[in-house]
Amino acid sequence: MVNFFSNLVILAAVSATGVLGDLKSKIDYPNGLSGPFDPGFSQRTKAPLQWIDPWGAGWIPQGCKDRFLAKGYAATDAQVFNIKYSDCDRAWTFCRHKSAQLTIEQMADSFGRMSVHMRSLVRHPIALPAGGCSAQAFTEVGDIVMYGACKAVTVWVHETGHQLDARLKPAQRFSGTTPWIQALGFDSCVPDSYANSNTVEDFAQVVVVAQFNTLLGYKPKEAFPGCLDHRHGLLEHTFRYNYLEYIGSCRDRPADSKIVSMKATKRDIMRMMKRAKATEGTDPKVIGPCSFPPS
Repeated sequence: MVNFFSNLVILAAVSATGVLGDLKSKIDYPNGLSGPFDPGFSQRTKAPLQWIDPWGAGWIPQGCKDRFLAKGYAATDAQVFNIKYSDCDRAWTFCRHKSAQLTIEQMADSFGRMSVHMRSLVRHPIALPAGGCSAQAFTEVGDIVMYGACKAVTVWVHETGHQLDARLKPAQRFSGTTPWIQALGFDSCVPDSYANSNTVEDFAQVVVVAQFNTLLGYKPKEAFPGCLDHRHGLLEHTFRYNYLEYIGSCRDRPADSKIVSMKATKRDIMRMMKRAKATEGTDPKVIGPCSFPPS
């Protein structure tokens, strides 16, 4: 029997913030998504990479420069590349710190294994050095930032899932809508322990499940078969054709940020450090850092 009272309690609890801790007592993939899902992504998908073209010295997209300066890195330590895939006429501009654990080849490969319209939600993929693996999504502009050894496709899909959740309707995340909260009430589990953090992280982890199922045609063995079918079904019904399938297009991409000098003024640094301090963990347009096992 469906417990409508419980569903209303859940809806009321998240309607204001979109966040609720300990969503469910059941975990569908108790050891996380990386172990069950990454082998399939690695073995049965392929990035349609055409070419990698490095930029000349001294220039960087403003979005990349902002991310570097906000974390205390010099933009002059950035390496900037245009990455072209065969399924889109327009290249993406990637940025990596010269000491980042991810190589540009690894970045291009992991990002390219997603469907093209999922990739089209992202403006600049960025890699910065760090221990372990964590990541952030800047949903107002479409940037995703990988800190450390985040090669796993599940991590890239998760961060792009945050863009799917928030960029299409900036005033209201899909994870905070009534249909999603009702589906959560009908389901009995979350994908993994990290998804239990709140509805935002839950949505992004269900995106991993849905992207895998759409591209490969199955889900890895579940601890509780069918326990997240309502959310998974709603997500695929809403986004499968336009975003999750390989047959999607690369339309509606965010515009690249303007090209600027790598040299930073004191004003640049003070502005970005002040912004980072004010918004870290509190700005609804900045999600994360999300923590993951190194890959």
